[in-house]
Amino acid sequence: MDRRDFLRLGSAAAAGMPLAGCLSGRSIRRSRPNIVYVFSDEHRWQSLPFAEEAHIHAPNMMRMAAEGTQLRNCVSTSPICSPYRAMLMTGQWPHQSGYVSNHWLGDGRSIGITSPTLGHVFSQGGYRAGYIGKWHLMSETCANAGFEVFQHWLYGDDHMKTEVRDVAAGEDFHTESGYNAVGMTDQAIEFMDSRDDRPFFLMLSLNPPHWRWDDAPEEYMALYPDEEMSFRPNVIGEWKEGRQRFYFRNYQAHISAVDDQLGRIMDYLKAAGLEEDTIVIYTSDHGSSFGSNGVGSKANPFEEAVRVPFVVRCPGQIPSGRTVGATVGTMDMFPTLCGLAGLGVPSHCGGRDVSSMLFGGADAGPETQFLTVNNFPKNYFRNLVLQEHTIPQCAFRAVRSERYTYAVHSEGEWFLHDNQADPYQMNNRIDDPALADVKTHLRAELETWLSIAEDPFIPDAWRALPLPERIAEQHRHYTLLPFEQERAQYKQDAVAAVGGTVSDELTEAADRIFDAEFFGLYLALHKESAGGKRWSDEPAEEIRRRLEQLERERSAMFRTEVNRIAGRE
Repeated sequence: MDRRDFLRLGSAAAAGMPLAGCLSGRSIRRSRPNIVYVFSDEHRWQSLPFAEEAHIHAPNMMRMAAEGTQLRNCVSTSPICSPYRAMLMTGQWPHQSGYVSNHWLGDGRSIGITSPTLGHVFSQGGYRAGYIGKWHLMSETCANAGFEVFQHWLYGDDHMKTEVRDVAAGEDFHTESGYNAVGMTDQAIEFMDSRDDRPFFLMLSLNPPHWRWDDAPEEYMALYPDEEMSFRPNVIGEWKEGRQRFYFRNYQAHISAVDDQLGRIMDYLKAAGLEEDTIVIYTSDHGSSFGSNGVGSKANPFEEAVRVPFVVRCPGQIPSGRTVGATVGTMDMFPTLCGLAGLGVPSHCGGRDVSSMLFGGADAGPETQFLTVNNFPKNYFRNLVLQEHTIPQCAFRAVRSERYTYAVHSEGEWFLHDNQADPYQMNNRIDDPALADVKTHLRAELETWLSIAEDPFIPDAWRALPLPERIAEQHRHYTLLPFEQERAQYKQDAVAAVGGTVSDELTEAADRIFDAEFFGLYLALHKESAGGKRWSDEPAEEIRRRLEQLERERSAMFRTEVNRIAGRE
């Protein structure tokens, strides 16, 4: 069965058609299970004690893996917070929902208005649906999300002081003090304890181990003495020292703190007699690099950013101690959760239901998963200031199979890594003749994914571009889109400054001369000279000189056009 066949399964389920070879939760169980979906923020697969970092103190994650099933090739389709969450909640691709990045979220109407969410599907399917924790999908969409209980924790990057509100009760935000993962789990247990005759569906969105990486509780920091710190072989130099070293200690400490909350949930279920009736899932929205391959954070196609934990446990229902190698992506989460509950998968879902595999069915799936980041503004501006074109964190399109990752960015083909022979991705084989056929095959896979995940939802003009140019155009477009009013005002002021009658020809000249390329560099230099975080080592005076020169040059070009137009009148 190929990828398109798998994707068609979702439409068949929504239409009430039987899914050949695909068992639903209803056919496995006499009654529908409770489901608890716990997802933390920025927890990479490598930082698991049963993956690559045995020193990580996470006995409850170990317990889940020993007593349940883990997916060792689960990836974040778009390793940034908002796109992941929109795919999870709506089952739609980023361009389809409008949630293309953290910095451009469309108008938000996809959340509960133009398509149902998991909250709607489970509520309408007879479940008591609850959401607790970080949302990051525009605060105003919470009211449309379809959950009967919704405790909205506003981001939560300060793990010791977080704004919280009860959405269903119409509350305003109030401040909760104390480690927020504990407070969120308190509410999760309260939600489960106030159950009624309906099965419950709970989504618990924990902020840690996301930044901040300087406020992990001391009892967890003590588990990771500074002198015993270890790093992946692809981490070099400054990433092992000073502040970065301290941050990585905090990151690991936060993972252990999250692990304790998982333990509390499993202990509650056992004490309440719900253990064998409740499917518990632990996963994450994406990973984080911490210096691997010279990258500090997320939004890149390297293993540390895209590969995430996925462990599912339900004694007597989910096979214990099982590891599945099939490639699974973010888009598969919505239909799989529906499948675990025996609910039909809405036709708008772009992924596939792998619930039968979790219940013990065949280890099968499409060969590859699609990976994408449409724009990452800080790197767009950084590149312009530094006059660089490629850095590890940037817009890209990629595919990942169990063995290989192939990536393309705005300058062309980026890398081809053999993740089996080179698990730390230190040997780029993009030009290796020995892998020429592999590259050709993976490029074809990428084109197929683009035809499914992107082409139906973008303008014709973008589809017509070669892939690197398409990526560059979208990176620029979505980065500058929030500044459209500023750009319009800049052009308006330029036209007003020359005096005379405003004409279509004059306006067209302003559009052409003060174009997106100019305005991006103008914004980048302006941000760099205005203080705050600096990207370059150039003196501020030199940055201001570059900005003034840029404006002078374009103003002179515009004046030439004005004179040309006036001379014809």
